[in-house]
Amino acid sequence: MFQASRMKAAAALIVSGVLLLVGGIFWVWKDPHPTDHPGYLPQRAPRALRLPALSPQTPPATEGHPSGSEHRTTSYPSGNHSQTFTPLEQGIFWARSLERALPQGFSDEYTLHWQEFARTASVVSMEKGCGRSTNRLVTLSDGSRACVRYGINPEQIQGEVLSFYLSRLLGLHTVPPCVLSKVGSAQWAPVQAELGGTGWTSGSLVTITPWLHNLSSVLPPLSLRAEDGKLLPLREELRSGHAGVVELAQWADLILFDYLTANFDRLVSNLFSLQWDPRVMLRGTNNLHRTADGTLVLLDNEAGLVHGYRLRDTWDKYNGQLLSTVCLFRRGVARRLRELYLARKASEELHSLYLAREPLAADLGSLTELEAQILQDRVGVIYRHIQTCQGKHS
Repeated sequence: MFQASRMKAAAALIVSGVLLLVGGIFWVWKDPHPTDHPGYLPQRAPRALRLPALSPQTPPATEGHPSGSEHRTTSYPSGNHSQTFTPLEQGIFWARSLERALPQGFSDEYTLHWQEFARTASVVSMEKGCGRSTNRLVTLSDGSRACVRYGINPEQIQGEVLSFYLSRLLGLHTVPPCVLSKVGSAQWAPVQAELGGTGWTSGSLVTITPWLHNLSSVLPPLSLRAEDGKLLPLREELRSGHAGVVELAQWADLILFDYLTANFDRLVSNLFSLQWDPRVMLRGTNNLHRTADGTLVLLDNEAGLVHGYRLRDTWDKYNGQLLSTVCLFRRGVARRLRELYLARKASEELHSLYLAREPLAADLGSLTELEAQILQDRVGVIYRHIQTCQGKHS
């Protein structure tokens, strides 16, 4: 009896074993590579980022720049398979691969071509537009359009044109090209009758920049949109994916540039408005737009340098707050700032480039000795800030 029971138990065990074996074979056949399952998330190295599919996040298509503009569209991997990349090198520098992915902006070739044309083209029509009531949206002789800015005083025109040349000196290609024009010159002959209704003084200098149409607005980075209004390190946004980091790198350039020029009419004005409008950081940033290829374009820089330096005591606490959030830099920009700091010739190099490229530079004038010293001092502040970041994070 006991032996029969043992035989029945053994038979049951054999049947169970066979069923388990068959089930295992079926399971392996059904899913031979369990690590390829969509729910599986592989281990990633520190600071590695996922490359998302761009479909839901792609900015709305725009027509971009007037004819002749040359922009390189940056494409990113998409699909079901994720890839990773490391966005930082030595703790504070964007990786070279990431820098190569940055939008081209206003290339040297396009800028020189447009400036040469804009200086000789006739203004064939004009209408109100491009911001302030004293500005005009004009059509040039080839049918392209441009923005003409007439400053309330010459320092605003200086700010616009000198900010452009400072951006080129630093290797930043996100400020639109700019030329000077004299009201009433031969260039304005086709609209001579209309000039009387502008309120412009004959012989005054104005700036001309290409008109950029159908641009999209740009929200401030997430780290600057905290409900309590306090600034958090931009480093926390490194998990935003490749496309987000490409934009973040441009924000870092913007903050450095606006600190150098003491420009208060972009992100600084948003920070200032937080005291009575807690939702201001949830709306588009003033004088900043995005092109179709993802370039963040820094428009209307009249508040930079001359005007900004005169009012820096009012606005510097905000520019200083923003600078303190940035510890991520492009190597080329950091290198250029180091060179300008060590040579102590920031103003001289700016003035030299301005005189070489702008025929009406002498008529408008450049920075005073005091303003030149302020620029050099601000270069020093950023240089020492980069050194501090390097000491903390490298």
